[in-house]
Amino acid sequence: MLRRHMKFAAVLVVVVLALTGFSSGKGSGKGKSKGSSSSGGGGCSSSKKSNGGYAGAGSGSHYDDDDDYGSGSSSGSTADPYATSTTSGTVQARIVTCVRKASGKRKAVTYATVRVDTPSGTTGLYEIDVDFKDASGTVVDNADTEVTLESGESRTLRVTMDSPKQVSRVRTCEARATARS
Repeated sequence: MLRRHMKFAAVLVVVVLALTGFSSGKGSGKGKSKGSSSSGGGGCSSSKKSNGGYAGAGSGSHYDDDDDYGSGSSSGSTADPYATSTTSGTVQARIVTCVRKASGKRKAVTYATVRVDTPSGTTGLYEIDVDFKDASGTVVDNADTEVTLESGESRTLRVTMDSPKQVSRVRTCEARATARS
């Protein structure tokens, strides 16, 4: 009887980890300019974490003080109504997490995390531009980085604000990718 309960508990743990998106991979790598990158990822991801961070599906991420976003990969089940997908030619850039102002003991996050994807058969150098916008949609700050992507490669980059003191004004982030020669 005890053995049966142990098997059930083990199966239950595996199912819970699979449903929550657990992955044991680790990220690594570097980008150019002001950005850094990582591929892969690890740990559990959820569309609803209580860390007060940002997340979005598509290329924009919206923040309200009372919202509670997670900072993991997005499966599309909880799409952000303010997010749109931005594609330039053959490369796609989308915001994973936007900046966050300081709150209580939590420090401000002055970079946006951007996921860049290229389809198979496309290799090149790309400039990734991020607009940091206020509640009215006016650009408060802009930053960019460059990344070289191989055919079918995806990479996650950090793009740091040029004027981090403006972080408290930012409500949304929008990313664009442009092919460089």
